[in-house]
Amino acid sequence: MRHPVRALLVSTLAVGLFASGCSKNTGGDGGGTTPTAAKSDIVVDYKGDVKGPAPDVPGAKTGGTLRVLTEADFDHLDPQQIYVSDALTWGQLFHRTLTQYIEDPEGDGPLKLVGDLATNAGETTDGGKTWTYHLRDGIKFDDGTPIKAADVAYGVARSFSDYGVQGPQYLQAALDPDHAYKGPYTGQLLPPGVTTPDDKTIVFTFKDAHAELPYLLEFPTSTPVPQAKDTKDQYDTTFVSSGPYRTKEYKKDVSLTLEKNPNWDPNSDPIRKQYADSIVIEMTVDSENQTNRMKSAAGADASAVMAANVPAQQIAEVKGDATIMKRVTASPTPFVTYLYINTSRIKDVDVRRALNYAFDREAYIKAVGGFDVADPASTLLAKVVPGWKNYDAYPGAGGGLNGDVEKAKGLLQGKTVPKLKYCFANTPTNQTVAGVNSNSLSRAGFTFTLNPITAADYYTTVGDKTTDCDLITGGWGQDWPDGDSTLGVLFDGSKIVPKGNNNLGYFNDPGIVAKLKELRNLTDRGQAAAQYGDLDEKIMKDFAPAIPLRYLRNFSIAGPNVGNTWVSPLFAHYQLVQAYVK
Repeated sequence: MRHPVRALLVSTLAVGLFASGCSKNTGGDGGGTTPTAAKSDIVVDYKGDVKGPAPDVPGAKTGGTLRVLTEADFDHLDPQQIYVSDALTWGQLFHRTLTQYIEDPEGDGPLKLVGDLATNAGETTDGGKTWTYHLRDGIKFDDGTPIKAADVAYGVARSFSDYGVQGPQYLQAALDPDHAYKGPYTGQLLPPGVTTPDDKTIVFTFKDAHAELPYLLEFPTSTPVPQAKDTKDQYDTTFVSSGPYRTKEYKKDVSLTLEKNPNWDPNSDPIRKQYADSIVIEMTVDSENQTNRMKSAAGADASAVMAANVPAQQIAEVKGDATIMKRVTASPTPFVTYLYINTSRIKDVDVRRALNYAFDREAYIKAVGGFDVADPASTLLAKVVPGWKNYDAYPGAGGGLNGDVEKAKGLLQGKTVPKLKYCFANTPTNQTVAGVNSNSLSRAGFTFTLNPITAADYYTTVGDKTTDCDLITGGWGQDWPDGDSTLGVLFDGSKIVPKGNNNLGYFNDPGIVAKLKELRNLTDRGQAAAQYGDLDEKIMKDFAPAIPLRYLRNFSIAGPNVGNTWVSPLFAHYQLVQAYVK
């Protein structure tokens, strides 16, 4: 999942999901805490113990209008095209999927992966090669038509076509490794490996085990689409609702107004409530104006939330007002920023270690906006990933954040240190950050050529295996709550391809590849979690293919009349699935 680039202080193409140490905003009742560590527990409901309706929220009221203030329209609302964090958050109001997460508003309990349209998170009897899902009773589209297994299968089929290219591709690659299937429009309605024995059953069959399938089906890839109402390229605006809200009015690039879906059955839904009469998403409010409106919280804005972080230049003012701070949510996110070290060019591991020791974390954090929006990183996994391990392979002198220049110089002693090409997306903030980072690294004797690349071309350029960049900035957040969704994407050398790489350190060690494959095939993901934390540490200590820069943080404001909202631990936006107007 991509976090909107506009939401990041440093332009990165981050993809992401999961944090279990979320912070609840209670709408003026003292919400907005800053957890020092994130939980990593996750419960997967394979037995189907979680049933609808979702428990009532104490004190919740019905009626009124909730608002979201954001600065742009969604990239996509066609479910099979959704892969950006804002649409993944608020799309849950009208799109349902086979599985979905239940988040703990207080941040104290585990994240739960449960059946959404399905009765449970999935059933497998052969180690993950075959998965069966049974649909819940009472699930309907907004026109009252019952949702059938064929509708879910048709939605999955669409994801193989041009109307799914912007969405995640994990499920498609698992079902059809040869990429031969092109979607339902050629007449073959069922994708490879998908069958629907009856109206309430859908079966996924794979050549190899896929223990991660319950996580993949949480994506809107598995949102049902009625074939008769598939408007193809128009489905972004004419989508059919399966959730508690449906479209009342959609003004492209201006606003989306949602109303209650009269055919949503709360008894079929263990995740969502339908408290507000309507939800309005305004799409023309930049982050500064979002902050100003949420500070005053006048009129309708008292029942609003902001989509952006408070801009760095306004944080001090917000922190200086104790009343506003009661409505601030400060929390970790799934996103991590790295300075990748191109191991195909910088082959000496001691040179890579020296770069890590020389890095000045404190100077970097100040350059990107301060500690309210960034935590200094020392690990490859985000704090919020199951199995995250708290370690620092390259601590600063005296335990500080300014690096250890003497250790870096010691590692470089007697070596010929090459001049390094430092590549970054060409934005004003990135220019500043590159200068700060190159200055800190030069303390150990490194010299640089700074190479700004047009932002629109950045990931195409550095994702080319033949790139001559030595240091490459980039960001990531896991696509599902599992270490494989970070380490298995960014540091698995078997996945390096000629173009379009996510492994921007071009790191390829056979032992690490084998270990990642071993962990990937473990059906018990809880058992695998701790091993990913250990593997994270091993990669950094033994190979140093990157410099972890920061864990991104939320610092945003909700209105005093919004009840039961919190920043989603999955998508880093305010969650509204059980929110109400006070």
